[in-house]
Amino acid sequence: MAASPVVVQLAVAFVVLQAALGTNRQIVTGNPAAGSFLSVPTTVKRYENDTVLLPCYHNAPYRYVRWSRDDLLLVDSRYPDLRTPPRMRLWPNGSLEVTEVQTDDTGDYTCEIMTDGGKASQHHAIEVQFQATAAIYPEDPIDIRVGQILEAVCQVTGMPQPYVKWTMQNENATAPFENERKLNVLIEDRTFSGPLQCTATNGVGEPASAAVEVIVNFVPEIEVKSPTVHTRIGETGLLECLVTAHPAASIHWFHHGLPVVYDRRIVKLDTLVTKHQYYTVQRHQLAIRSLRDADLGQYECKAGNRVGIAGAQLELTGRPMVASFKPAAEMSSPTRHNFIWQTESHSPLIEYKLKFRRVPSGNVTPGRRTLPQQFAWKELIIPSDGSYGPLHSSGYTLEGLQPTSVYEVIVLSRNRYGWSDPSNILRFATGGEVEIEPGSEADTSSSSSVQTTETLEYSEPGDGDGGLIMDNMIPTDGFDYSMGWGNGHSVGGAIGMSPVAVSCLGLSVAFAIVEFFVGIKHLGDL
Repeated sequence: MAASPVVVQLAVAFVVLQAALGTNRQIVTGNPAAGSFLSVPTTVKRYENDTVLLPCYHNAPYRYVRWSRDDLLLVDSRYPDLRTPPRMRLWPNGSLEVTEVQTDDTGDYTCEIMTDGGKASQHHAIEVQFQATAAIYPEDPIDIRVGQILEAVCQVTGMPQPYVKWTMQNENATAPFENERKLNVLIEDRTFSGPLQCTATNGVGEPASAAVEVIVNFVPEIEVKSPTVHTRIGETGLLECLVTAHPAASIHWFHHGLPVVYDRRIVKLDTLVTKHQYYTVQRHQLAIRSLRDADLGQYECKAGNRVGIAGAQLELTGRPMVASFKPAAEMSSPTRHNFIWQTESHSPLIEYKLKFRRVPSGNVTPGRRTLPQQFAWKELIIPSDGSYGPLHSSGYTLEGLQPTSVYEVIVLSRNRYGWSDPSNILRFATGGEVEIEPGSEADTSSSSSVQTTETLEYSEPGDGDGGLIMDNMIPTDGFDYSMGWGNGHSVGGAIGMSPVAVSCLGLSVAFAIVEFFVGIKHLGDL
């Protein structure tokens, strides 16, 4: 079959083209017909200012050789007038020498040669090792509020690629952000204030670090050392709150919800305690001279800045302070226990309230609403001697107790301004083998003449925790309670009463009985 005229014309043109090029062989790249390299592709890792020789050895003579880096022509033996880049030299065997290498010399290099077999190429690389650098963005101090997300970027350079580590003043914020160029962290509280630092390490020289200050703005924090301030009429009352804030807070005082009006008698005092780099601490006082009854009551110290407002409650009161139990010198027995307590009151005391209960065996913290009536809190009212303070001591002997039992007792005191807060619970065990919850400080066996005691924090019972005895009434749960009083710093002897079962004594009758026995004791003392 005869060839078409078009095909014949293309074949003729191809022969003419080969003759014009001076060879009848194809030009190929990487073709086995072009021969093979004696050198092998390699990546050369060097430090700055070292000398690198990139080989380009072939097993056959070549007509020309050319080198390029990242597709940029460097040298070509066919053009001797082509200016070779600084610090580079082409050797007669085709190798390329680079002296005093710099970071800019890092890249991929290609050697191309033309042999009788055609064109062949080989690839090499230079990695100039240099120390890591680090920079943080933003560069200026970062103002941020609690609850916001902190964002920062650590820009690093270096060869090999550096490993990045973030460090904050808050140690918990370090680990999750290792080897991450971008930081995103929730600012949880003011402890996140401080330097934020990123460190880049690649094993070349010393690690590089960059830091920026993080300044956390937060709602003022108020500390009240004495939430209840005891005083008396005519003296000077001093309320105090300590405020930590950034930005610095402004302070306002309120009395029963109304702003305090300052004058010559009521003065506001503000003192700078600490001006830290990331916060300020100020002491704020409200001094009230020549106290009046109207000055007593609830106060509030309010602190505010552009982040928010916080407040703290204080009470200026003439009520007695919390009483505390003291060791009793008189020995107790399996059915009786002696108490001594001490309190401070700037006004004469009117009476005391003794609250007590028996704790079920094996349960030293009885649950509410689930106990028999005999295990509920009971109350007794004990008259005071009416002496002037400020320090008051008194005592009481509780008789008719159950042997081998655990009891809890608290005491309150009252003056013309009201009842004090309850004391801590005094827990004691009567003589004999007592079953107490394991691990308790009272977990021990007591003899008939030794009682074990410990002190616990008291909390008011909730609604429905009945069994409380009304003032000046004697309980009727089968126990025998006898009373003895000691005023000043000693306890008088107990005056025994035979077991009683009073089911419905009126308030006046019970109080008369108490007065009767008190009179007997006082006569005996005379």
